Amino acid sequence: MRARVVLYNQKADKVLLIHRTKYGRDYWVVPGGGSKGRESPQETAMREIHEELGIELVSTNLEYLFTKTDQIEEQVFFCEQIPYIAAPKIGGEEKKRQNSDNLYFPSWIAVDDLLKVNLLPTAIGKAILTAIKTNNNKG
Repeated sequence: MRARVVLYNQKADKVLLIHRTKYGRDYWVVPGGGSKGRESPQETAMREIHEELGIELVSTNLEYLFTKTDQIEEQVFFCEQIPYIAAPKIGGEEKKRQNSDNLYFPSWIAVDDLLKVNLLPTAIGKAILTAIKTNNNKG
């Protein structure tokens, strides 16, 4: 199981993604990673965001968005609204693995641009966009 967190700033209408360039491939991913031991999806999400981006999340603020299952694994997506737009730096295992052929760039992008970038896994941008728009209309 993998847990991913869409960090969302409603005022700016932007999400924090990780822009990757890896051996000539150019793509974007939602921050997160694999579970350790008996971690819950929420615990995995909080740990991974702290390791990768240095951002502390509160489990009560994590909002479940959806689960995407494919032939390889299950990925649980959460959203946390954060009131600021900071310039996060990559940390953890990603920082250790980073080299000229394997780069990580945390970047804020407009929600409306989710469908314009090569966001993996495929079709996840539309699901995130729909979830954010639906949640914004609730309030």
